[in-house]
Amino acid sequence: MEKLYIKYYRELYLYAFSLCKNHHLAQDLTSDTFFKAYLALDDDVEYFKYWIFRVCKNLYFDFIRKEKKYSSENELENILISEESSLDKIIETNENRRLYNLILDLPESYREILILYYYCEFSLKEISISKDMTEGAAKTMLFRARRKLKNALEGQK
Repeated sequence: MEKLYIKYYRELYLYAFSLCKNHHLAQDLTSDTFFKAYLALDDDVEYFKYWIFRVCKNLYFDFIRKEKKYSSENELENILISEESSLDKIIETNENRRLYNLILDLPESYREILILYYYCEFSLKEISISKDMTEGAAKTMLFRARRKLKNALEGQK
């Protein structure tokens, strides 16, 4: 399990951060995901990488559902505010930081596919497995996400 943790921690953290845009929550989601993986890990998990990313996303949705029960919308927005200082530690160059911030501003489905493809280095086949969609649908979504990101980049100039 330790090898899997070392291998996937950074990718899973970036993915969690892309979902919630909050350093502390992303750390909690990442830790909870690995804890859940440790409890449920079986030798039969053929697609561990995809499975663990799906677990992380489900934990994030569970968190959102719980917060909606106990918080108003304004309080939830305050919880999900991103912390740029943590992002600075992960993304080293200004250009990458600017690009990553633009990705975080995209709609969730586009943001997620770009993070999985470029930062977590998933193939289209791997994305289609983890998101439970056809490979063609993943390719189309990636194309649209790239186009949306390109428009955002051109809009900044």
